Amino acid sequence: MLEEALQVDHSSERLPFHVKIANAEELMAAVRLRAAAYGRHLPALAAKLLQPEAADFEPGNEVFVAVSKLDGSMLGTIRTHSNLFKPLPLEASLELPAHFRGLRLIEATRLSVLGSLDASLVRNALFKVFFQYCLSQKVDWMLAAGRRPVDRLYDAMLWRDVDRIGALYPMAHAAGVPHRVMCMAPTEAEATWRAADHPLFRFAFQTVHPDLILSGLRPLDAMLPSIDTSHGIAHAIALALDGAPASPAARRLPQCMGKAAHASSDSTVADRLATG
Repeated sequence: MLEEALQVDHSSERLPFHVKIANAEELMAAVRLRAAAYGRHLPALAAKLLQPEAADFEPGNEVFVAVSKLDGSMLGTIRTHSNLFKPLPLEASLELPAHFRGLRLIEATRLSVLGSLDASLVRNALFKVFFQYCLSQKVDWMLAAGRRPVDRLYDAMLWRDVDRIGALYPMAHAAGVPHRVMCMAPTEAEATWRAADHPLFRFAFQTVHPDLILSGLRPLDAMLPSIDTSHGIAHAIALALDGAPASPAARRLPQCMGKAAHASSDSTVADRLATG
């Protein structure tokens, strides 16, 4: 009976593409896709994206790509940033509330998806890999910045604002365009989506996708074998630099502390092409 239940709850589904960590050739194809995707809305930024960015190679970061099985073409890409070695890109534009200090954070950037009939499926698969990656890396919070109307995509996925609901912050890594900064705790995602009867719950949590490949990722724990992070990442970095750990400033706790979602009920947003 248990085996039958597992078969029902965790079906397997093949996709017309692979999602994986980019190799050198795939990275160049992802760069071209980024420039094209951002060129529709942020042409000044797109001109700077014609070559790989330094962040594509930094430790603690990964570039994931969706590659067509049919012809090897680039269908989508997303880059992850950890805060283990340097602040997140969004931290150049705002100070995260004190609740996030000393925690393991991953930010998603440069989300770009080819405009095609499979665009929503590709994007959903990229986000599922992002989520699985964060779970595997023992991440406390997933974060992303979304300009309007892309922020509604994160609303639809039941992410929450890091501070004031609906607050916009000009993003230095996105040509100064105002973005909402949103977050979700990966360990709470499954329960949140189950309780909300989210339309993508089965895709994200009850379907096995063999074409979503995490092999080849660099474990974050292995990158810091000699640093004690038990008192938080900021504390460990300060000690490594022989500096006194900064005392956290008293700030209002962020919206992300709560488990209840304030997301839009318009789940059709999840079917739109987005860059972020």
